[in-house]
Amino acid sequence: MIHDYSVLLKNNPDYFPSWEQYYDLSLTYPQNLEHFFRKTVPLPYDFYKVITVYALIPSALAQRVPYLFFFGVSGSGKSTLGKIIAYIHGITITSSETTYAAIRNSLRERKSKILLVENEDPKFPCYGKEVEANTFMVWEDIDDRTFIKHPQIYNMFKFGCDKACDTIQMSSEIKGKNETFRCFSPKVFSSIHPIHTIEQFKELRRRLIVIPTKKLEFIEQELLDIDQIDWSGFSHKFNEFWDLKRAKVWLMTRSSLRNVKGLTSTEKAISLDLIATGIAAGIWSDETVAVQDLKDCFNWLKKDVEVTQSPLRALLEDFIKELEKNAGDTTPFIYAQQLKAYWMCWYEKSWLIEKPTNRDVAKLMNEFGYRTNKRGQWIKHHE
Repeated sequence: MIHDYSVLLKNNPDYFPSWEQYYDLSLTYPQNLEHFFRKTVPLPYDFYKVITVYALIPSALAQRVPYLFFFGVSGSGKSTLGKIIAYIHGITITSSETTYAAIRNSLRERKSKILLVENEDPKFPCYGKEVEANTFMVWEDIDDRTFIKHPQIYNMFKFGCDKACDTIQMSSEIKGKNETFRCFSPKVFSSIHPIHTIEQFKELRRRLIVIPTKKLEFIEQELLDIDQIDWSGFSHKFNEFWDLKRAKVWLMTRSSLRNVKGLTSTEKAISLDLIATGIAAGIWSDETVAVQDLKDCFNWLKKDVEVTQSPLRALLEDFIKELEKNAGDTTPFIYAQQLKAYWMCWYEKSWLIEKPTNRDVAKLMNEFGYRTNKRGQWIKHHE
């Protein structure tokens, strides 16, 4: 016999209490979101306001946004933070195994909506008008191989932060015609891999706000289990919050951010729409407070990139610079066995604490632009 268990699970507070039971009506909507983040995942740094503001970005108004990257070991809360943001926007989480075509089609479908507009003609009291909708993407467990195996996905991240240049041309099924894909949207992704430190993805690094997570053995506060909460209808709160009145406040705030100080030009370029969101939402009182919170994130990123610069990477980088200098006008190369002799020597001299693996070396050589050939050589690859 087959039973329909959905009748027990759907809208049953005895098993899954509604989010409304945890929603504090004395707080604003943004304050409640921050409360959910704080009560769900303990973070090593107080970056909760930045996460909350990012989750509130109205993409239909924004022109340039960074990407939010949750980085940490397994079980540190990365996925949970991503789930909350997915609930805020009423979207499903994208897997790293999802095809580029499926991602593209999903984003296309959500970027515009049909709005019924009143009409003066009594025969046609209303008509449908296509408008840009607020949209988001949340990715689960991306690693460096995702971007290497799927360069289209990497390009979507590379160009999707700026609405002015987010158009990707694709071949159409109709011969002789091309299709366009507008890839702009706020994007949240998580990984156990330090993608922000990989030199090959330095263009992506300039577009990131990194939130480190940490697995704690002892947690003092009682945490919410978001998987045991019914989030039905929660995404309506986001749409209600960004009404025309609030959108006007956002636009006025954004237009006033002309002389923001305290950030580098690169940081400022990806932060202005974020600052406008935080001030319009009441999370940040002014741009000075906003800049300080963002600087804390950016400074952590700079420090982590420097710390993660491994001794092996540094030694190989110096070696390759010398190799290319000696090569002159010819294409630089070195035999794999010869290179192995060098890094084994570095290990024996205790310049390296751990013995490198062939995979470690190969990964770094690829990042430095070298590929192996049939003759067993590492040779400089020219695009």
